Amino acid sequence: MISVVVPAFNEAAVLEGTLTEIRRFFEARGEAFEVLVVDDGSPDRTAEVAQAFARRDPRVKALRLPRNRGKGAAVREGVAAARGEFVFFLDADLSTPLEEIDAFLPALRDGAGLVLGSRRIPGAVLERRQGRLRETLGKAYTLLARALVAPGIRDFTCGFKGFSAAACREIFPRQTIDRWAFDAEIVAIARARGIAMREVPVRWRNDPDTKVRLWLDPFRSFLEMLRIAARRLTGRYRR
Repeated sequence: MISVVVPAFNEAAVLEGTLTEIRRFFEARGEAFEVLVVDDGSPDRTAEVAQAFARRDPRVKALRLPRNRGKGAAVREGVAAARGEFVFFLDADLSTPLEEIDAFLPALRDGAGLVLGSRRIPGAVLERRQGRLRETLGKAYTLLARALVAPGIRDFTCGFKGFSAAACREIFPRQTIDRWAFDAEIVAIARARGIAMREVPVRWRNDPDTKVRLWLDPFRSFLEMLRIAARRLTGRYRR
């Protein structure tokens, strides 16, 4: 079975369509699946939409954090409840199409524990780019993460990643970053634990309705990155 974790914050407008698309995709393939929607303390109707869908389809589970804690916390909560042989998390806006799973599964079945969707390696297609400021900040974040966390990785923050169940058991009990640098921590833990990783090029389309606050989140991410680097250097992730 494949588990799909969908972290969601203020996604009431798109969540019904996303869940319908996920169900249609896996039913057409004839694969067993489950979807775990984790509402990250949204003030809108995200939780209600997820719960209503779950009542109609038992393959969908609606989880909720009592307060907004961040995407990393929501992903961790969903992965903890997942039962699949392979676990994916993806953004609620489907900025990377579901069809990209077909490029991930061979790598997972071939022994990779973590497969990273990448917008920055040959073969990637950016159907709609970010604004210039966000793109510049993203490149700066990647350079910092490569220097402090994992040299060689080209894209840490693409919201489309796949895991083996065994890798999930190694990574997520050690994952502590709740907000934007959680992706970098996942990679740092995987590398420290000797988990095989692979980057796969994806199609990606920017969602202009971003939740990133450009005046605050880059600063927070920098501080979180320093925490990750300190834990990596002191061997905390290896214990």
